[in-house]
Amino acid sequence: MAQADVIVVGAGLAGAAAALKLAKAGRRVKLIEARERCGGRAFSKPYRGEGPLLEYGGAWITPWHHRLRALVAEHGLTLRPRHEVTNRLWLRGGVLHADGAAAPQDVTAHERAIARVAADAILLKKGITDNERGERLTGITFRDYLDRLQCPKATRDVFSAWWTVSGNGDHGLIAASEFLASCSYDNGLAEGMIRFWSDTVVPGMGVLAQRMIEASGAELVLSEPVTGVAQANDGVWVSAGDRRHGARACVMALGLNQLKAIHFTPALPPAKQEAIARGHGGCSFKLWIRAEGVSPGTLVTGSGSGIEFAFAERRADDGSTLIVAFGLMQEANRPGEPSWVKEQVAMLFPNARVLSHDWHDWVDDPFARGTWVAAPAGHEAGLDAANWQPEGRIAFASSDHAREQAGWFEGAVIAGEDAAGALLGIS
Repeated sequence: MAQADVIVVGAGLAGAAAALKLAKAGRRVKLIEARERCGGRAFSKPYRGEGPLLEYGGAWITPWHHRLRALVAEHGLTLRPRHEVTNRLWLRGGVLHADGAAAPQDVTAHERAIARVAADAILLKKGITDNERGERLTGITFRDYLDRLQCPKATRDVFSAWWTVSGNGDHGLIAASEFLASCSYDNGLAEGMIRFWSDTVVPGMGVLAQRMIEASGAELVLSEPVTGVAQANDGVWVSAGDRRHGARACVMALGLNQLKAIHFTPALPPAKQEAIARGHGGCSFKLWIRAEGVSPGTLVTGSGSGIEFAFAERRADDGSTLIVAFGLMQEANRPGEPSWVKEQVAMLFPNARVLSHDWHDWVDDPFARGTWVAAPAGHEAGLDAANWQPEGRIAFASSDHAREQAGWFEGAVIAGEDAAGALLGIS
């Protein structure tokens, strides 16, 4: 049967980490990827096909992402520090303000809500799921949580902006714990999230994944979507189109939503099946906008719709400014249309002149089916690492359910290395 010791399905950071660890332990690895490229949600590509290499998937890493930092050094890449926030603006009532998120008459209620979020975030970080009022911190949607705060609209809008880069899903479906967990990075303050988005990988996170795979010496098969995995007593068969690949074991290095396209024989246990069927609801969009008249370091949050979070990240070589912007993929939002993007930028950066923009639609991407992980409220346990332990000769690896740093590329690396370690005894 064995054409390789281990087959790794998925050439993102989790698959790359698994392949590299297995190779270092002397295993022959075949890596099968549905796309025509490596990296998965680490998608580094030239802006509009010819500009600077930018990150269209995840990008920022934190000071405590030690595995990623070690891999960056090991594979000859470097880190670029994020530009400091030097100008903070809030869009309120259609007008930009530099004096704070809330109107003067709402400041007390605004600060009360911030304090409540901070307290809840720290409690959740400690593993406490009810606050001192007996209010649940898990199993509640972001919308219901905001309703419970009874905060001014401007406060909701600010929290919603940070949500686009944390919870990143329908307010009425996704768990508020996604937001609270991100707030806990800086003593519970939503505004503190960006303080720990400290660096990006140069030349790109996708380049790191590619170099890790090259270093592993794995046989790389691209443009071959896997449709089935069958486990036998002596190995595993992986079906892709009209081909079957055999190995002694298999790492499924795919995100939760990607697993929906895979048929497992024998069937996975009910808890895994249920989690896969439900999936996750990550549906943010991420735009890169090239503009003139914007100073790098400017951070603007919007009014609860459209582009809700925009950060002027750095200067391009031609002197223009590269703005990274986030919102939710909702019906009224049209991130692919230049006219809509210009309308949004006109509100957030009134002095800007938009030159162009670019993006990747992760929600309609058939090999992603969503952006970064967002747990449905009441079903957070389906994404617990404990639910994703190996099944016989099949191990699972994804940042979606990593035991540490879930949702980050650091989590992908940890999950990939854990999966590889679990299979070393049978491969």
